[in-house]
Amino acid sequence: MRGIAEAFRRYSDLLCQSDIRRSFWAALAGKFQPGMYGLSLFLVLSSHFDYGEAALVSSGAALGSMTTPLRGRMLDRFGYGPVLWPLLALHLAGLGVLLGAVEKALSLPVLFSLTVFVSMVMPPVGTVTRVMWQARTSGDSRTTALALDAILADLGFMVGPILAVVIAHAVHPSASLIVCGGLMAVSVPLALRGAVRGSSLRPRERGHWAGPLQRAAARRIFATAMFFFFGVSSVEIVLASYGSGEEVTVAGGVLLGIVAGASMIGGFILGGVSSCLTKNLMRPEVVLGAISCAVLILAGALALVPDLAYVACVIVGIFLGPCFAAIYGAAGDIATVGEESETQSWVASSMMVGGALGTAVGGWGVQQYGLAATVMMAGVAMMLGAMAGHFSPRSRA
Repeated sequence: MRGIAEAFRRYSDLLCQSDIRRSFWAALAGKFQPGMYGLSLFLVLSSHFDYGEAALVSSGAALGSMTTPLRGRMLDRFGYGPVLWPLLALHLAGLGVLLGAVEKALSLPVLFSLTVFVSMVMPPVGTVTRVMWQARTSGDSRTTALALDAILADLGFMVGPILAVVIAHAVHPSASLIVCGGLMAVSVPLALRGAVRGSSLRPRERGHWAGPLQRAAARRIFATAMFFFFGVSSVEIVLASYGSGEEVTVAGGVLLGIVAGASMIGGFILGGVSSCLTKNLMRPEVVLGAISCAVLILAGALALVPDLAYVACVIVGIFLGPCFAAIYGAAGDIATVGEESETQSWVASSMMVGGALGTAVGGWGVQQYGLAATVMMAGVAMMLGAMAGHFSPRSRA
């Protein structure tokens, strides 16, 4: 009980800081939006087109999201306000045009282009809040802030899709997408209110054209993020089809819920443990090595005693949240002055690339080799991520 009280005290002390508290509300709104947006977009499109066409147009959102590093570079170079306000205006206007185009049933190429554009101009609130939290904290409080960020991300991706479905069915399919725009409209001013006064808000001089990609340490962290999320997405595909191997099942949904819930618990524990333990858990190679072992245990359970998969999912989830905190924390450590936002954006893009590859390869693996073999492949990918993370600054600390 004393340990739980100490953990709550750490989070309470963190949120007592006014800038952090304002950033918290911005981060909360910003985390719900990604969890809702993709599904809300699909729900709107599927109400006017068949599922195949709706999925095709919705995929444009992922393509547009690949420009996140460019938006991060703009934040570093021109400052937060001059970038976030125009992006917000373009994003909201794009959403309005997209909804109008869907209602008029315009051609799929037009809708796809609009979907790409709306994602390209989406304000990177998650990047902003993450950079601000790292700039305003140090030591144990920084670990607590990154752990809180991981918890909010899990909460957003658990509750966001549920909210999207409920709003779409209770009101109108377009309503959930409108709510997404509203969340973004709220999170941007909150993020700017909590922004760090000083260097992180000032425009930067033009640096090397490659940005953080020119540095080996940054490339290793990006590789770590890609391998990690490749494994995460592959495991998600397997768990979703648990008990079938060919289609999504209720049992699969339960397993995914267990992982998400355990991930929030793991993030909470990370933010509340002692300094000595935190120092090790925030090293990417340690926590990714741990989750890769947990994933391999899950593979063994699926192959030998499938009912033990529920227990194995708890172990996987406990290490999932700390993995996000460790990777983003390491990215903050290796980011040079004037490249903080772009570095964090590259981490997010690396995860998106890894996730897309993991989904594709995971689906193929399930069909060709079965659930256990696909999960084993995911564990190997995470181990490769741990090896890449071994060269990060935290690893040598």
